[in-house]
Amino acid sequence: MKFGKKIILINSILIAFLAAVIVIAAAGAGTRVLRNNIRDALIETVSSRASVIAAGNGAVPGDFDYNVSGVYLSVYLSDGTLKNGSFPGPIDLPIQKGVVSYVRIDDKQYYVYDFAISLEGRDDIYLRGITEASYNIWFFAMISFTVLAGALAAASIVINIVSVRRAVKPIETMRKEVNEITASGDIKKRLSKVTTDSELAQLADDYNFMLDSLEAMFRNHERFTSDVAHELRTPLTVILSESEYALADTESVDEKNQSLEVIRRQSKRIKAITDSLLEFTRFANQLKIALDPTDISRITEEFLDDYALPKEIDIRRNIERDIVVAADATLYERILQNLLDNAIKYGKPGGHVLVSLEKADRTAVLTVRDDGVGMSEEAVAHAFERFYREDASRSDKPGLGLGLSFVKEIVRLFGAKISLTSAPQEGTTVTVTFDLIPS
Repeated sequence: MKFGKKIILINSILIAFLAAVIVIAAAGAGTRVLRNNIRDALIETVSSRASVIAAGNGAVPGDFDYNVSGVYLSVYLSDGTLKNGSFPGPIDLPIQKGVVSYVRIDDKQYYVYDFAISLEGRDDIYLRGITEASYNIWFFAMISFTVLAGALAAASIVINIVSVRRAVKPIETMRKEVNEITASGDIKKRLSKVTTDSELAQLADDYNFMLDSLEAMFRNHERFTSDVAHELRTPLTVILSESEYALADTESVDEKNQSLEVIRRQSKRIKAITDSLLEFTRFANQLKIALDPTDISRITEEFLDDYALPKEIDIRRNIERDIVVAADATLYERILQNLLDNAIKYGKPGGHVLVSLEKADRTAVLTVRDDGVGMSEEAVAHAFERFYREDASRSDKPGLGLGLSFVKEIVRLFGAKISLTSAPQEGTTVTVTFDLIPS
């Protein structure tokens, strides 16, 4: 059963059940109230008429009315002998002092009440009142109430059907659009905007966001495949060319050796590419790694002490002591390695590189700044993408364009943040922000 029909069925059953409960409860309560009212009216009528007889010390006035407001009255002597009275029909019921009892007369139900009249110097006499236990008006009222409740329940069910269908319609539309996207395989399509319900609108937006992410992932995958093919194509072409030359055109051992040397260099390049890709993929696919409290102040100082510094670039440091964050020491060194390699690679002769590590509020900020060739605004936007390398001043440098992408993945695993600012001929600044571990 579809979701909308299931909701309609459940709500309809609930509405009908509540209507039935209300009708039954009202009928029960109303019947009790009406019965008590009839009994109270009977007792009050008999009591008031008995006081008239008591005032005459047992003498019944000649104008005594034996039928008052639907109550039949009759006078009995102390031995139960009928003296006079009015009856709705034949009745054979002994006197029951002060008790309201039931009796059926001609297939109708009546209430009977016997009131004892005390007389001076004489035996008590009794005044009996009989009134019909009539619920005709109440039954009519209950029938009317039941019809009204049924009409309201029916109206509620109709409103329920209309409202549920209206609420489910956007879901049905979304389902059809999802099926169309799935069948066509075109993830460029998006779900229509929902304007009726905020929750469904949010669901549609979330689904479209997921499609945006998938489309971006597929584009990155296509570009990644293209980039890998491009990176491997050149060394493979050289290897193939040199192999064919060594096999067919060389006439001396030296020429063969030269070809083999070229093949060896290009093979090493291919191996470096595949090793970098494997390492990058290993970290990019990880969701979590073990992190320990790590003194990155000490690690940064030791790393800079051991780093092979080029003579043409001056590396300066500003390291605050005893900064501890949750990290992996080896991977933190990889961050330093990549950032320093980039800063030196794209620096300028006689230039400077500043490595800074300081506390800021509850964070630790690692900054690597150079005053080299810098990057364009477009290059900054793509700096952390795999294989991205800017043309001209930067693309002639050795490397695969994976360094900053690798750093970004490590930073992600650390739960830290990374940012980059740069401008052409003004240098580049990379900032990594860690959460401090309280001392």
